[in-house]
Amino acid sequence: MGEKSQIPIKAQNSNPNKPSGAGSLWFLKFGLCLGFFFTLGIWSRPTSVHASPILSREYYVNSHSDSPDADGTMEKPWRSLDQLDKVVFHPGDTVLFASGSQFEGGFEVSQSGTPSGPITFKSYGGGSPPRFANPQSVALNGNAIRLNGSHLIVDGFFFERCPSNPVATDIHLLGALFLTTNANHCIVRNCEMTQTPMAITIYGQHNLITRNYIHDDNQPVQSHWGPVCVVVCASHNEISYNRFINYSAPSQEYGHDGGAIEIHDRSLPKEDILIHHNLSLRNQGFIEWVGRVKQDNFLIHHNVCMDYQAFLGLTGPCTNIRVENNTVVRILAHPEDDSEDVVFWSYSGGNTNVSFQNNIFVYDSVRIEPVFARGELRHSYNLFYRTDSAVLRKQPNQDAYERRYLGGGAHLHIGDRIGNPLFRDLAHGDFRLKPGSPAIASGTNLDYAVDFDDQPISPAKRPDMGAFQFISSTDEAPRKQRTCSETEKSGVMNKK
Repeated sequence: MGEKSQIPIKAQNSNPNKPSGAGSLWFLKFGLCLGFFFTLGIWSRPTSVHASPILSREYYVNSHSDSPDADGTMEKPWRSLDQLDKVVFHPGDTVLFASGSQFEGGFEVSQSGTPSGPITFKSYGGGSPPRFANPQSVALNGNAIRLNGSHLIVDGFFFERCPSNPVATDIHLLGALFLTTNANHCIVRNCEMTQTPMAITIYGQHNLITRNYIHDDNQPVQSHWGPVCVVVCASHNEISYNRFINYSAPSQEYGHDGGAIEIHDRSLPKEDILIHHNLSLRNQGFIEWVGRVKQDNFLIHHNVCMDYQAFLGLTGPCTNIRVENNTVVRILAHPEDDSEDVVFWSYSGGNTNVSFQNNIFVYDSVRIEPVFARGELRHSYNLFYRTDSAVLRKQPNQDAYERRYLGGGAHLHIGDRIGNPLFRDLAHGDFRLKPGSPAIASGTNLDYAVDFDDQPISPAKRPDMGAFQFISSTDEAPRKQRTCSETEKSGVMNKK
């Protein structure tokens, strides 16, 4: 219709030189002309208005393929990752990697899907998941998959040596899976990663990292810097239902370093981060904030943690941090002391409105500083238990006893309790509650729907403290469980 809009209608009607007796003839000519251009406009409409949408495609990659004329179809899959850098992906496309395949190197995805048509990368066929390694940091900084677009899904892969430790590259660029600032609304799920210094690094927003198993890296990234499972460098991200196990390495500066989650990069503010239903075992801490930049509005709930160093490392400013219904066991320590053997630390000032509710804290004060030794933050409805309580020296009054028990001159606040939580099996990592636990029905209602095991939390009664709601033996059969020992052995996250 572009040509029609260029007809000078106004100029024709206002022509002062037009003969006065030719009005009707002029009107007839104008009508014929208008009809001609109207018809021309209809037939000359851009074809894109009527063009069919681009159909989504499936691409296949199989490292065992021997097809001489591979074209990326299921019958003739590509053998390596090289072809993926040449593909222009469209919303709804799927890239399928054959089970049992092994790939070395990496690839980058710069196109985007849509909310209803994400671009998906997953496996096909039975057997072990496809394996990715990128041991040389000179190739994509060791990234196996770099997501540089939005609405992308990575589902069900195995990653290792991405790159091999130790490395001497910029740690900000590391990650077996690296999500750039353009990677928004992406999902990384059901992946396993090991022996890779920074497993997942996130610079985009509104991403979901869920149901991944990241484990066993004990080599330093740099002389003072240890490996980290998930590095969060941007706002509006969710980390949930993952298993983080054994990420800790010697450090020349701190004794040991590393951990499950690091809130990193002081050049970018971080806000609205959700961290829940994660299992963290034998890492060099659960969450550490690097500080010196806005770090606001974090919700940390229903996580189970038994790590070294600290449950939380709050390097300020940390504001509006809610820590709720977590089960935290701090009884692990390396043979030599680390610079931080605490439940949490609070450094650098500016840590305001940080609150703890409905948590269980168990700590061994022979090696671990008492829970509030590094500062008392707002707390209520928590259960505190020192494993050395039986030999704790008698105090002259209750105030003195609380100060000695909690550390840092702290006292119990509303709903707080001191006592043995009566875990089913502390030594073997089953932190569910036995009958008679003081944590049962002692929390305050925070409107959560499910506990760590995805068991419903009744809104009609007071919830239990900690990550697990008490289930009686008569209700035990249908319960899905994720015990520490089971999850380590299986290597597969139990799902509903």
